[in-house]
Amino acid sequence: MTESTEKTTGQTSRPWLARPLASLSYPHFRLFWLSNLVVAMGLMVQFTARGWLIVDLTKSAFLLGVVDAAWALAAGLGSIPMGVVADRVNRRNLLAAGNVVILASALVIGVLVATGLIAIWCIIVAAALEGLLFAGRIPAGQAMTARLVPEEQLMNAVSLNSAGHSLPSIAGPAVGGVLVAGLGIAAAYFTTAGALVVALLLMLTVAASFGHIERGPAKSVLSDVRESWAYLRAHSDLMRLTLVMMIPFVLGQSYVLLLPLFVERELHAGPQVFGALSACLGAGSVVGATAVATFGKQRQIGFLMFLGIAGSGIATIVYALSQSPALTGAVLLCAGMAQATLFAAYETLLVVRLPDAMRGRVLGLLFTIIGVFPASAMVAGAVADIIGLRPMALIEGVIIVAMASFAWRVTLRHAVTTSDAL
Repeated sequence: MTESTEKTTGQTSRPWLARPLASLSYPHFRLFWLSNLVVAMGLMVQFTARGWLIVDLTKSAFLLGVVDAAWALAAGLGSIPMGVVADRVNRRNLLAAGNVVILASALVIGVLVATGLIAIWCIIVAAALEGLLFAGRIPAGQAMTARLVPEEQLMNAVSLNSAGHSLPSIAGPAVGGVLVAGLGIAAAYFTTAGALVVALLLMLTVAASFGHIERGPAKSVLSDVRESWAYLRAHSDLMRLTLVMMIPFVLGQSYVLLLPLFVERELHAGPQVFGALSACLGAGSVVGATAVATFGKQRQIGFLMFLGIAGSGIATIVYALSQSPALTGAVLLCAGMAQATLFAAYETLLVVRLPDAMRGRVLGLLFTIIGVFPASAMVAGAVADIIGLRPMALIEGVIIVAMASFAWRVTLRHAVTTSDAL
């Protein structure tokens, strides 16, 4: 029996009900996954509280976009240096250190809110810090995943990572909404801090050896960046696929980031409805990621990315036309499914294609491109203040749908994930 036959047999011999959780049978991946799940839960509670805090302080779509842009710019601009770091230090320790810093940030903001000393600039600084640390979580976390499970389980593991980030989007916003309405915004930030303590302990139980990088003597930072850029130039299809993935990420995310104002202005509702609608987006992400984990194959990556882009565009258009919380919730459910499918396929392609010694740097370069563009939320906020939230979302949705077929013809149908592309 050949190696490829063994891999195929191992995948298909599992009962289909067990396939979504296949990677969790590996103990250290299970601990790693649980740690990230708890981090995501805490941050989703904080995201809900932060959005409502900004609305309370400013009532401005532009400033809501500024905070999100600060996070995105820090994540994008920090991706290259953090990617270099992820290829130089133990990746498990890097993730643990990031948890400590985010924990401290949540405590500081919680205290400032509780004492009435909070100001918008404090929220912007905290968002930028969290974005910078997120820039380290992406390359370090995805690179570690490739060490924690065998290659034939990578699509399953990457999809489970996506589901783990999305599961808290169901309960997290709802919990955040209840905490904000019942105990206040400070309580939500303190809840985030408690979750990060648990996540830190879980991460430290993962064997440090899984964070070790096999590579030659470290060169200068500039040499590391040049080497990773040369790799991308030699594999230009990865750049094209990244640009394709950005279409719904840039346009489809801005209306989600402005959701607190949409709830207040267009749906005339409060933080509980905002939390419930955010939970719908998270539920869709879980469904989409679980479907890819269960049925997805690496050879289908181009088609899965196309479905994700087209689905995101259609959902954005319907969102712009929605007049009720129920329809908006259904649309956000579909949007979450589409985005999760797109990201699970794209991230699997990267993890499979990239050599371990370069995963941090190349992922850092790619996520610099991705991370800078969500700063469009600031532009979208300014435009929404002029033309309205609904027209802005409608324009974005039409552009995404128009680009989906173009992307399929240009690059998606040619997507390659096997080692033959190397």
